[in-house]
Amino acid sequence: MITRYRTKYKVIIMKTNISLLLSFVSFLLIACKTDDVMMEDAIVSDPLIINEVLYDPSNVALEGDANGDGKYSQEQDEFIEFFNTTTTALDVSGYKIFDATGLTNNIPVHVFPAGSIIQPRKALVVFGGGTPSGTFGGAVVQTSTTGNLSLNNEVDFITVTDAAGTTVATFDIGPLSNNPNEAFTRNPDITGSFVQHSSVSSSLFSPGKKNNNSNF
Repeated sequence: MITRYRTKYKVIIMKTNISLLLSFVSFLLIACKTDDVMMEDAIVSDPLIINEVLYDPSNVALEGDANGDGKYSQEQDEFIEFFNTTTTALDVSGYKIFDATGLTNNIPVHVFPAGSIIQPRKALVVFGGGTPSGTFGGAVVQTSTTGNLSLNNEVDFITVTDAAGTTVATFDIGPLSNNPNEAFTRNPDITGSFVQHSSVSSSLFSPGKKNNNSNF
């Protein structure tokens, strides 16, 4: 009888240990999954990127009329196209754009006003000025708060900071300063290197749209 009871108790203990072991393994799997998500979040770069820049609009007739207001202006038709790479809305209120001189003097050429929201996988375009006319692919459209993006055609450097003053995006005009009379765009959009717009499209720019002029 004693032997049978001992065997019975051994079975019960073994079942209990197995149950505890399975519970512990389940806990580890959940913990690892949580850690994976945390690690992924930790290494994701800032969701705002610069996708296209027009610092040298063409001065041939209206070929440089990027803001679509019916007239050419070197200062007003300059633009920077930003893109929200995430699947959630991005609030860029308080973000600032600096050219090289402005960064040195802490004077931004544009401050994103309150309520500047970029929808998921959509764009925001900042023109130098004028009265932008068109749909621009459904992008948010703004004009520089200073009336000029002040982008030099030869050597300049664009720096974008968030509301806390942390640099989130940059664009170096220097290596691309060959007076192209057109925009530089990523190819492919979002992930590629910058190339002259006419090398991937028949148009010289595509503010708010993909470089093939289709909507994001």
